[in-house]
Amino acid sequence: MKRKHISGQDFILQKKETQNEQREKRRKVFREIRALLLVVFSAAVLGYAFITFVMQTVTVRGPSMEPTLQSKDTVLLNKLAYVFSDVERGDIVAISAIGSDDYYDIKRVIAIPGDKVAVLGGRFLVNDAPLDPAYDPGTVSTVGRMTSSITLGENEYFVIGDNLGSSEDSRFSTYGNVMKNSIRGRIFYRLTKGKRGKIGVEKTTEKETDTNDAGNGN
Repeated sequence: MKRKHISGQDFILQKKETQNEQREKRRKVFREIRALLLVVFSAAVLGYAFITFVMQTVTVRGPSMEPTLQSKDTVLLNKLAYVFSDVERGDIVAISAIGSDDYYDIKRVIAIPGDKVAVLGGRFLVNDAPLDPAYDPGTVSTVGRMTSSITLGENEYFVIGDNLGSSEDSRFSTYGNVMKNSIRGRIFYRLTKGKRGKIGVEKTTEKETDTNDAGNGN
């Protein structure tokens, strides 16, 4: 049997072709890695932007919003809710916690700019009228600074926890009225297993069960 003879020139050509193929394979792998890194980077940027400017999950800490929200409930915060609409009475909102930009207080708005808020006969009155029964927290045992009526100024909001006995809120001088730029968005959906669903205006407790004037503020 005759062996195929490969000239030196043919051998060099084959070697160059092999080297070219290897270089092309390396380029292809590099392009695929670069494309993958670009996808990962883009996803990270979009994820950061989404959490920063659009939507975020928040874990409830403490009993101040019971029974509407329980401690350890996971809820969704819509950060764009008030870009194109106004904060309304009855909204549950996330507020920058006093002394921290990393944590939120979750409270319910009961009065908006221009409203007059008072406690009379152990009940909240806004503009001399009782609160909507859908979010009236019931008897106010601890009035704090509310020994006389308060009229809210521009961009000021009066917030409370649904569980008045375990909430530090606008009743107290240490908390006060909340400025609009401190409101980070509206809490609108609960993700907690077994309790998933939209959070609307819900019936709150009929009676304050604890007379402590401050809770954990969450």
